[in-house]
Amino acid sequence: MFAILGDIEFTVAGGITAMAHSGSANWAEHARIQGKPLLEWMGEGLDECNLTLELHPVLGDPEARLRALHQAKSQHQPLAFVMGSGEYLGAYVIKTLNNSLRRTTATGQIKAATVQLSLTEYTGSFTRKVVRPGLHDAALSGTSAATSGSPGLISRLMPSPSTTQQVIAHARTAGNILKAGQQLYHAVKNETPDMILSQVPQLLGITARAIEPLQGLATVAGLLDTGADLSRLGERVLGSVMGARASLTPVRLGNIASRFSASREALDHAVSAMDGANTRLAGLAAHVLTRRA
Repeated sequence: MFAILGDIEFTVAGGITAMAHSGSANWAEHARIQGKPLLEWMGEGLDECNLTLELHPVLGDPEARLRALHQAKSQHQPLAFVMGSGEYLGAYVIKTLNNSLRRTTATGQIKAATVQLSLTEYTGSFTRKVVRPGLHDAALSGTSAATSGSPGLISRLMPSPSTTQQVIAHARTAGNILKAGQQLYHAVKNETPDMILSQVPQLLGITARAIEPLQGLATVAGLLDTGADLSRLGERVLGSVMGARASLTPVRLGNIASRFSASREALDHAVSAMDGANTRLAGLAAHVLTRRA
């Protein structure tokens, strides 16, 4: 399997022919008198992925596969995007879906088509919805795709997430929130003390959002036979987040510079700790992806 988006699986044998990934940074341009404009970094932009799929009857029912993509887009929900290696790329939404017909029957049924799927990163609160693996799409039976292991549309049963899946969801949600918080901290670190002071409510707000998923990580990971390290990670990162918040409560104009610096350092430690667990979490995601957890 090449990758999975929500409950839609992509394989090379199933028709995926290309994937392009791009990232960006947001820069504000400030005009200056008698000089070139000054650029100011405002934060990271959203990552984007573009997939190219070839639809053909030997790869499965083209209309069924296209219908599944349209249905996923119309639900307007973020979807977990995981590579076949187990690497979790994050939550993505389907932004555009373009279908170019190359061959049809006399009655308009698709015989061959090229689909361009554009995905955009979703950075809000996200809990991965997991689908229990079911039967492959009956339309693939007897095709070359079926004999080569190409997946079809899996059943839509929606069980409760497993403990491993909950651990991954809590960790990724916390990580996304902390990264967003770190970007905000770094965006205001060079501002004047009064400007930094005005941003304190927003800084406290974004760190508050990380508390619940970190508590969930510490609690749920403790239920895994091999999750003690991740439980300790949740507790350690939560301690850093609480330290970052404590440094900003209370603050005043006279001490905001030093308190902000201490708070930013604590949050940087939290982000570094979460980043250090990426390989561990990717291993868990691989177990989920291969139906072992």
